[in-house]
Amino acid sequence: MIFNGLQHIGVPTKKFEQSKNFYQSLGFKLVNTEDNNGSQVGFYQLGSLMIESWESPAEAPGKVGAINHIALDTDDIAAAFAQVQKLDVEFVENGIQSLPYWENGIKYFNFYGPNKEIFEVCQRL
Repeated sequence: MIFNGLQHIGVPTKKFEQSKNFYQSLGFKLVNTEDNNGSQVGFYQLGSLMIESWESPAEAPGKVGAINHIALDTDDIAAAFAQVQKLDVEFVENGIQSLPYWENGIKYFNFYGPNKEIFEVCQRL
């Protein structure tokens, strides 16, 4: 199978520090922080559950505090992209994207499920 399981759940916030304190008070450990064009990003882990939380301005699409996306993990982003291209889905952006997150960066792509829920497929490099 090309997918390994859940990688993370993405939740936007207007209050990054308050969110950070909240997740940590629940026992989550802050395992990684990033800067995304001036927006703080944090990855919090509790057991096998990973939550990505990032600063999101009020005018950004989607509702702050709601689950923004569910990310599936893969070791082969190109094969996963080819597999999903065979499905009747709408992609959020064109092709495989990248970000300089974690030590060596990530590659990912996003597509919509049947209810417009966003699925991200992500490979940590």
